[in-house]
Amino acid sequence: MNKSCAPLICLLIALFLAFAPERAKAQGLSFIRDAEIEETLRIYSTPIFQAAGLSPGAIRIFLVEDKTLNAFVAGGQNMFLFTGLLVTAEDPLEVIGVMAHEAGHIAGGHTATRTQEIESASKAALLSYVLGLGIGIATGELGLGAAAISAGQDVAIKGLLRFTRSQESSADQAAVTYLKATRQSPRGLVDFMETLSGQEALLSSSQDPYVRTHPLSRDRISFYRRALEDSPYS
Repeated sequence: MNKSCAPLICLLIALFLAFAPERAKAQGLSFIRDAEIEETLRIYSTPIFQAAGLSPGAIRIFLVEDKTLNAFVAGGQNMFLFTGLLVTAEDPLEVIGVMAHEAGHIAGGHTATRTQEIESASKAALLSYVLGLGIGIATGELGLGAAAISAGQDVAIKGLLRFTRSQESSADQAAVTYLKATRQSPRGLVDFMETLSGQEALLSSSQDPYVRTHPLSRDRISFYRRALEDSPYS
C-alpha cells in the first residue's frame, strides 16, 4: 500500500481488496490450482462449514499465490487463502482456525454489510473533501479547510473501524463455536494471532494484509487464549 495515501483512503483500499475478488485480480494477484492442497483444505473445512450451517459444496476456496499472510471472503461464499498463510502455518490447526474465522464472516453475511459500510465511508470522505475545500475557498484560510477535511476523515475512520471490529469479534466467537462443535482445539488461532501480533507496530506498507483487513488487538488474542483454556479439546 502506498505510504503517501491519506489514512482513510489507505484503509478503504485494503478493505475493498479484501472483499472484492475482481479488484484483487486487477491488483495483479495470481491464483493457483493444486489438487492435493485443495483436497486437504476441503477435508479441513467441511466439518467447519457444516457446523456453521453452510453447504460445503456451495463455498468456493481459492488459492492465491502470494507469500504474505492473508485470508478473506468475498462475493458471498468465496474464500481466499494465500499460500503464505499455508506455508507459514506450523500446524494444521492454524489453517483450520483461520478458515473457521472466515466461515464466521460468511455465515454472518458480513461481506454485503461491510461493502455497504465502506461505500458509506467513501461518501463521507468525499463529502469532507468537498466541504473542506469549500471552507478553504470561502474563508481564504487553507488551513481551516484542511482541518475540516481531517476532522471528517477522522470521523469516517473511527466509524468504519468500530464496524469492522464488531464484525471481527462476531467472527472470532463463531470460530470458537465451530471448533468446539467439531471437537477441535482453538490453539491454532492462538498461535496464528501471536504470529501476527507484532505486525500492528509496522507501517501499513510493511504489514501483512490480514492485519489491515482483520484489526488485531491484545483483547482478541486474550479471547482466544480464554477459549483455549475453556475448551475440552485444548
